[in-house]
Amino acid sequence: MTDKTLTHVVGTFLIQADASFLNGAKGTGEDQNVTGPKTFWDGKNKVPYVSAQAWKRWLRNTVIEETGWLPSVQKSSGWNKKGNVSKHESELNPVDFPEDDIFGYMRAEAGQGGTKEEDEDTEDEELETSGRTRTKSVMRASPFSASLLISLRSKGWQGEDEAFVHLKEYDPSSLAKAEIERFLSAINEDKDKKKTVWERLKKSKKFDAASLKTVKELVDNNRLEELRTLLSEKAKPNEIKFIEKPISPVPYTTLFYNTNLQGIFCLNYNRLGVYWNIGDRIELEETRAKKFLEEKKIKDVTNEDRYKKLSDNGKRGNIYKIADEVKPSVKDRATALFNALAVLRGGAKQAQFGTDIAPKALILAGTTCGNPIFNHLFEDDGNGPSLKIETFKEIISDYSDRIAKPVLIGIRSGYLKNEDAVKKEFIDENGNPKTVSGIQILIMTPIEAAKRMSESLP
Repeated sequence: MTDKTLTHVVGTFLIQADASFLNGAKGTGEDQNVTGPKTFWDGKNKVPYVSAQAWKRWLRNTVIEETGWLPSVQKSSGWNKKGNVSKHESELNPVDFPEDDIFGYMRAEAGQGGTKEEDEDTEDEELETSGRTRTKSVMRASPFSASLLISLRSKGWQGEDEAFVHLKEYDPSSLAKAEIERFLSAINEDKDKKKTVWERLKKSKKFDAASLKTVKELVDNNRLEELRTLLSEKAKPNEIKFIEKPISPVPYTTLFYNTNLQGIFCLNYNRLGVYWNIGDRIELEETRAKKFLEEKKIKDVTNEDRYKKLSDNGKRGNIYKIADEVKPSVKDRATALFNALAVLRGGAKQAQFGTDIAPKALILAGTTCGNPIFNHLFEDDGNGPSLKIETFKEIISDYSDRIAKPVLIGIRSGYLKNEDAVKKEFIDENGNPKTVSGIQILIMTPIEAAKRMSESLP
């Protein structure tokens, strides 16, 4: 391949997650007081991971904090028959909101790709088709793709933190309702907990209107012993086991991990600042595109040589590109992304399991293809992470005709177990970088690697 112009940036990184809990879910069971990390099976063992959605959200937040850009806030845009949110969307504006440009968005429309009569009342983006309209959705696939953050260790990573919430007093009204719950359980009536205790008590054959009124008065006036006596009488011949220790400690358990988390990513640099309104899916609302064209924030590049085939000379739609004068520029947007990645912050349970999630190892390269080539480059034998040097060299050799810039290895001193071997392999006796199949390998810190990558962007 003769053209070595950078079109993508690919990379991998490691987060040092010692005694951490960065992304998890509530446990199962009657009390649901056990919280654990997300895991998957590798065939033999459970492996902890952080979802791509989670860590990309951390990255988005870090980008906004580092740059001061106006955030593209997610907001409700649709509701189901029960009144719950069924749709949400961001600003859908990649020109004024760089966050939308980098991470994409979606506003799906019912009946996408189908047709409807032109006189139907709709706010959808539409395409005229012989007296009818074709429904289109506003979607931008993220130019930044990412994997899960996966533990290097498949065993020996588990940790367990058992704790208690210690109480000094109780809420009398809540305790009274809990005793009524025990009464209903004892007489085995109406276990539908979607209903209130009063609705369920009212349906009980044990109570008439007068008795129910008495129960409410006892609850409202915190006359707990009288309430228990009344419930005991009504429950006969069944026996109720009332609550003896209303301020006993509340136990809870957190399963955490002690490992290093590995992720890969790929930025399609060519797609930043370029918006395809092709076929049934559009990336930039046409009304908004028209406004941006008038304001000269974007330009129509449909008929430029590199886009003609994609748009079939404009027959399938239009392609727009952000104007050179718009700030932040495409390069500025990518720069902000890599700089934020190098100082990444976020994660769940930070008050209890505070973790520095800024990458301790970060490998970056500019390429002419979208393959996220730096996959599974690290391993951990239980004594710490190591770079697979031979695997790394093999990848560089295989993709040397597609690597457009020097490969950057950013590592925090003392982190990789084989740090000395890495430096010996890629730095000569005079301190100069070595090459692999003609590709220069540069070693520096993770933050320096991010800055160097940004500087090399066209």
